[in-house]
Amino acid sequence: MNYTKTLREFCIQNQGRLFDVQYEQTHRFSLIPYKTLLKILNRLEDEKIVSSITKGVYIVNSDQHIDIDNAIKEYYADHFSGMMIGRAMYNYYDIGDQDDDTIQIYTNKIVSNNKSINKYHLIKFNTFFYDEVVSLITALELIEKVGSIKDIDYIRYHEEKESGIKSYSDEIIKEIITHHPYKYSTITTLDELLNRYSIKNNLINIYKENYKNALQK
Repeated sequence: MNYTKTLREFCIQNQGRLFDVQYEQTHRFSLIPYKTLLKILNRLEDEKIVSSITKGVYIVNSDQHIDIDNAIKEYYADHFSGMMIGRAMYNYYDIGDQDDDTIQIYTNKIVSNNKSINKYHLIKFNTFFYDEVVSLITALELIEKVGSIKDIDYIRYHEEKESGIKSYSDEIIKEIITHHPYKYSTITTLDELLNRYSIKNNLINIYKENYKNALQK
């Protein structure tokens, strides 16, 4: 296999797209040794086919204008890859009106636990972000972080929280808490709300089974 040719052809077909070296090497170019992949990307950068935007992350150049912010969101949050949380999420749902100098994203497209690109802080969350998962994570985030939401609109807050709670299933919560350690107080609050809405669940047992060692400390 001609590694350079393979990667060059990929870039030509994916102009304007981000290229996270660790993720792409693990999931798409596993036959290319990591150091070899870096050397090829350095060569392609010299040829102005790609440009480095931070350590280990490139943008594939294009004849068209590239919006880096959109490229970052598309790569790490769209297509079931992740979701924005924190202030960006509160603003999106009109729950709070806050500055979002730092945008937090849960994403399954990083290998390390955390990564920062410009104003974006990426947090590893290795799940498939289909609608029901996003809705329930939204509810969990709102429950856990309500105290940090400035200028909160409680009507919108409760609407989005209720919407997320109603997407609950034991299978979805197990998938979520397997990959992200929500506080036990958050889980007990969710349990109370599920019971209020008469939604059958095995939430507490699922949580304790996943985190029984932590709860025993």
